[in-house]
Amino acid sequence: MREDLVHMITGEPRSVEWVNYRGFPLTDRTFSDGERCPTFMLANLRSEVDIDHNLNKIERIVQIAHEKEVDILVLPELCVSGYVWDHVEANEVHEHLRLANNRRSTVKRVLDGINRGLVESGPGLRMVIFGNCRTYPESIVPFDSAFVMASGWDYNDVFYDKIYLTPLEKNYFGRGSDRRLVIQTKWGRIGVIICYDLCFVDMGKKYAFMDEVDIIITLAAWRTEAVREYPLFNIKLNNYYEFIWNLMHSALAAHNQVWSMGVNCVGSFEKTGGIFCGDSGIWSPSGIALAQASGSMEELLIIRNLEIGGHMRHQAKEDVDYRIDFDEVYRQIRDIPPREVQL
Repeated sequence: MREDLVHMITGEPRSVEWVNYRGFPLTDRTFSDGERCPTFMLANLRSEVDIDHNLNKIERIVQIAHEKEVDILVLPELCVSGYVWDHVEANEVHEHLRLANNRRSTVKRVLDGINRGLVESGPGLRMVIFGNCRTYPESIVPFDSAFVMASGWDYNDVFYDKIYLTPLEKNYFGRGSDRRLVIQTKWGRIGVIICYDLCFVDMGKKYAFMDEVDIIITLAAWRTEAVREYPLFNIKLNNYYEFIWNLMHSALAAHNQVWSMGVNCVGSFEKTGGIFCGDSGIWSPSGIALAQASGSMEELLIIRNLEIGGHMRHQAKEDVDYRIDFDEVYRQIRDIPPREVQL
């Protein structure tokens, strides 16, 4: 059995080896021989409050992505600002977010430099997807947003605003407008969501069946710790949120027959002591996790030649062809009341 799958089922440590590359643990995996397919780098990063530190780290990772001839680099939710913290210090958080926004001069200088370095063709990094707060000059509150950098584009114009906010996030961010973001590339169509959005099935369904994307990418700052216990069954999970992270990606992929990619923060957050679960990875349309980064430390995960557009979305040759049924049988169920029977 494949070692990554053994880890998913048993929780035993993976034996996939990584190397230390410019100060980052780096794992380099190859999906196919299709050299015209995209190569992704997933940055499994520790969330910091220090904005300058975050920007320096992002610049280093971008340079690695160029050197490793990665096509698309994906960074976690709020990777520029770092995640938000408890509302008893609300004014401090609001000021911190204001200083982290893309248009502030020190932030803009770094991001513009990264954008100028992106290539349109040939070896080198072509696209960066990253998370930060987004502000309008006239806006009262910022948005928790994902931005897309590509050569020739203003990244401030290519964004997705998080729709589903946690109770903590409602203290600091406005709710997104429900407008999804679809990135049309030469390799296939990409949909983008952020963290808690993953829990709400309508997002995946709309991206898959209305927008016909090939892959849904989730930027996240997803925690580890939560307890769920069933004493008479002798079951207790202390890392319930981490369990849900993996479960949701498998379900999103298998239910909608698309690729699911999750890029998460990892390790402790100095403001709260909370733990992010990492586990950044890629799930195939079968729902199986093919490769994941560490659940406890920073790691860069490269996946080469990922056939997001042309790959057969099933491998089974049984009587039931799941993908064909999705294309030919699926329809939206009308919004009519159920038949209710009292027995």
